[in-house]
Amino acid sequence: AFELPLLAAERLLGAQDSRSIHLLRHGLTHAFFLFGGFCCAWLAFRRFRRKRWALLALSLFLLHPRLYAHSFFNSKDIPFLSLFMAALCLAHRACRRNTVSAFALCGVGVGLLTNIRVGGLLLFAAVLGLRACDWAYAADRAARMRILVTGGLFAVASALTLYGTWPYLWRDPARRFLEAVGTAAAFPQPIINWFGGRTLSSLDAPPAYIPVWFASTTPPLALLLGGIGAISVLYRAGVHPGAILRNTPVRFDLLLLACCLAPPATAVLLQSHLYNGWRQMYFLYAPFCLLAVGGLQALAAAWPRRQAWLYGLAGAGTGATLLAMALLHPHQQTYFNSVAHSLAARPLDQQYDLDYWSVSLREALEYLLARYPEQTALYVHEFGRAGSMALNRSILPRAERQRLAFDAARPDFHIGVHPRRGQQEVDFFAPVLFTRRTWYDLPLFVIVALDARWAPDAAAYRARYRAVTAGAPVVRDRFDVYLDEDAVSWVQAPCDPADTQPKFVLHVVPRDPRTVAAGFENRDFYFHQRGIRLDDRCLATVPLPAYPIRSLRVGQWVSADDRRLWQAEIPVPLSARAVQTYRTAYRALAGQAPAHRGAFDVYVTAETVAYVKEDCAAADTQPKFILHVVPVTTRALPRARRRVGFENRDFQFAWQGLRFEGRCLALARLPAYPI
Repeated sequence: AFELPLLAAERLLGAQDSRSIHLLRHGLTHAFFLFGGFCCAWLAFRRFRRKRWALLALSLFLLHPRLYAHSFFNSKDIPFLSLFMAALCLAHRACRRNTVSAFALCGVGVGLLTNIRVGGLLLFAAVLGLRACDWAYAADRAARMRILVTGGLFAVASALTLYGTWPYLWRDPARRFLEAVGTAAAFPQPIINWFGGRTLSSLDAPPAYIPVWFASTTPPLALLLGGIGAISVLYRAGVHPGAILRNTPVRFDLLLLACCLAPPATAVLLQSHLYNGWRQMYFLYAPFCLLAVGGLQALAAAWPRRQAWLYGLAGAGTGATLLAMALLHPHQQTYFNSVAHSLAARPLDQQYDLDYWSVSLREALEYLLARYPEQTALYVHEFGRAGSMALNRSILPRAERQRLAFDAARPDFHIGVHPRRGQQEVDFFAPVLFTRRTWYDLPLFVIVALDARWAPDAAAYRARYRAVTAGAPVVRDRFDVYLDEDAVSWVQAPCDPADTQPKFVLHVVPRDPRTVAAGFENRDFYFHQRGIRLDDRCLATVPLPAYPIRSLRVGQWVSADDRRLWQAEIPVPLSARAVQTYRTAYRALAGQAPAHRGAFDVYVTAETVAYVKEDCAAADTQPKFILHVVPVTTRALPRARRRVGFENRDFQFAWQGLRFEGRCLALARLPAYPI
């Protein structure tokens, strides 16, 4: 119902180049979004009978940052949103006029709506439910007959429109329609979401998935007024219960509230597969705008002498949303409201998807083209999203498109979205050319040079290579492994561009197994995250954690079937830095009397407990030490330890001790609570 008209427009207007096709589709999709805004304003005017309420409804509809951004490139969810708004207008008009033509036109609208998404069946069922209520309260037999005719005509018009505009149904209508409904309710393809700081399959969306996304990405003014409007509707329905089923404004407002609440509830009951934010529920915002208008109207009626203040606050809220859209431009699809930012314990890009459609890659490509105007061929790679990169390339002018190549065997640059999350994290050694940040300083994408020709300071990487290879490798293979005090490095020479694709294994095993829950810390990475190619040599460097390390497990993965190609375990000797740390701690104890004398003398400071043995032999490094910390109040303890009244910090000498200069020293850090 929407894609075929777009294709027809391409043919009629002669759009053949990919850029002109993109721009035409963007323009037409946005125009249809504006049509939805017009329908919202029209329905608000019909419902509330004031132009100012229509203007407020239009402002709320158009000034939703995420929906505004999607109104250019999302030709599925935005047309459904706009057509849902139009179908609500037709349903309101049909119920008000109660004519055959009005219900037939409403049926056509609902049929087209269901064509775009089968979620239109919810509105189909709602209109038939309204007709059933009218039939129950009809005055006479003639009125009931008219209701049956109009309701039946509505159903027939919906079915015929759906069938006539959906060629997929023509061969086997019943079976294929039920198949489409089942697929829409539980999309079989698992899609990975980033929700609440963890990866989440679309097959396992929690009940809070839609409410959290809706509340965190909708402007605060709309949320506040919409909540007040919903409460107002429920209050008026409770005061006038007889108006709930009769054809009254209260009943229509209840329909709007049901359109906001029923779809998420249905998704939870059916365990629907949800993904990409709340894009499948964007249409909820259509009736929510009208509830928000009703909320401000209810406030104005309750405080007639404060109307100027209320309108001023509404104007200020609208202005704040407009300012946020301007600050985010052109990436309003990454919008989170100020409440979400203020309540977030961590940056939101570490908890939720920002630009899951990857439309920001266009700006990344434009940056590279502008930075290297004389370069005739720039080889670019985006891990795991070659399709998105190609689409963003296709909207560029033809001359610029020809300068870009996507050859994974010889990339010069890597572009990563969500640079602070998961496998897309790029830091430490990787030569970052440019990081695009949004409002609130959230990183949108990062461009990394994989070849030293494009690095900001190639000399620094050459110096690093000389320092790393000054010693002997601890593992010899296709990539040799070097170890120093602060980092582990992988080196291959000579190195071709195709050699910059592997995924490396790095498991850090601490001396104290309690340091990490799994017994080791996984620092696996791809070459493009921490590596660079320079002078036909490849170098990747990963910093080591500060805690004492027992060993490193290093290896390489085969990308095709995600299995290890090789793996080795490297014992890690105590570094000079670690020895110096223990030597400094021992000197700080000089002049103090031990708190307890024994085989190991015990010293207690404000932050640590130290166990010291002079004239210490290798056999003296075997004991296990008891350390029970008793707090002033048991409320300082974890709940599971309050019954026993102390925290168990027992440890082995090998975990936290060191033998140096003929003595043994073990250090145990004390907790921060009063002891």
